[in-house]
Amino acid sequence: MINAKYLLLMTAIVMGMGGMWPRDALCEEQIRPKVMNLEQIVALAVARSPEIEEARSDVEAARSDLRQAEAAYYPQIETIAVAGPMRDAKEPLVVNGRITDPSPGLSFSSIGIFGKIDITATQPLYTFGKIANRKEAAARGVKAREHAVADKRGQIVLRVKQLYYGLVLATSGLGAADESIDFFAAAAQRVRKLLDLESPTVRESDLYQVEAYRSEATRFRSEAEKGMRTAYLALKAMLGMGPGEEFAAADKGLPLSPEGLPDLADFIRDARANRPEFKQLAEALAAREFLVKGAESDLYPSFFAAAVGSLAGAPGRDRLNSPYLSDEFNHAYGGVVAGAKWNLDFGIGRAKVDKARAEYRRLINTKAAAEMNIPIQVTKVYQDCREALVSVNSYRDAAAASRKWTVAAMADFDMGIGSADNMLRAIDMYGRNQGKFIEALYRYNLSRAELDYVTGKKTW
Repeated sequence: MINAKYLLLMTAIVMGMGGMWPRDALCEEQIRPKVMNLEQIVALAVARSPEIEEARSDVEAARSDLRQAEAAYYPQIETIAVAGPMRDAKEPLVVNGRITDPSPGLSFSSIGIFGKIDITATQPLYTFGKIANRKEAAARGVKAREHAVADKRGQIVLRVKQLYYGLVLATSGLGAADESIDFFAAAAQRVRKLLDLESPTVRESDLYQVEAYRSEATRFRSEAEKGMRTAYLALKAMLGMGPGEEFAAADKGLPLSPEGLPDLADFIRDARANRPEFKQLAEALAAREFLVKGAESDLYPSFFAAAVGSLAGAPGRDRLNSPYLSDEFNHAYGGVVAGAKWNLDFGIGRAKVDKARAEYRRLINTKAAAEMNIPIQVTKVYQDCREALVSVNSYRDAAAASRKWTVAAMADFDMGIGSADNMLRAIDMYGRNQGKFIEALYRYNLSRAELDYVTGKKTW
């Protein structure tokens, strides 16, 4: 009969995903399921996936970093305002050639208040690439995050296809099991009829043999039903469906693409050009290169222009109207200046550059290793797909031949020229070949889905 290992694969997928599945809705007769094909299921899963939304949040965070880097080109305005108590004071007097202070003595009544606000607007003029390099790094970071979203979408599509094909596999397995059970029921009816007629061509043990074969088909049917329910609930969870939402697969059997497989070299070329994670790695590498340049530019000074202004007032203090004397608590001035800023840290900046270069070299090696593994990964999936396609054609022919054997064996048995053993072996062989044909179709469709993923083909 049909090997159940591919049905149990669905159970393993669900257990590996973890989490709590909703209650089984297959028994809710009042809920009318929505018939959906694979394309519709994939679109819904992608639209409702929290993993994709999480990846998109990373894109928004990267765009915020880019906006911060771009804002560094514009003036940066710093404002500081303070207020507090201050002793009252009078303008100094010159008496007999000596400066005297006519301010009142310290007492509670001589304590007033003051307020002060300082404003500095700084405009970068030339920074040796500090701003430009970090802006480019942030822009590359946005692109890398966008490719990460595409990669996550591809992973979701692959998982949905695995579950969908598992659901259709289990449904096809149910059909194959029912057909085998029907054949065994027909065989049992024929044996009983001849036993009632006391035909010498049958024995009581033939009826026991029929029941033994049929029990195996019944057991498999139960496993197929379990696999179908498990795959259904897993898909329903990925689609974000609640207890009141149900769906049904539009496909009643696993599809087989009529076109043959292109050359392996075409798949490897597509993988190198289209895989989103490799595009992400390329953008991350470019971003890291600009960060190295940014760290190097920190070793040089930055030139800027600045507009400064300060306003302070203390009602209890006289204002000094002298360009040579200033009062930090009672004044008003402003102006424009140019300047340079240079941090000399005796090795800290150089160490940051060395670290950035080391991280850049590490990413280069990561990219090289990933590109080296592309042909290996694509070749493995490609060969699995070819092997599954050969199995599909082989078991399809075998199933057709064994079905003809079954029909002929049952006809021979009816005419009294065939044995019950030959009839039962034919039915059993047909069930096995039909089951292996369905399994080969599942492996073929799964391999094609994996080929789409490892080559970066957009199928959503």
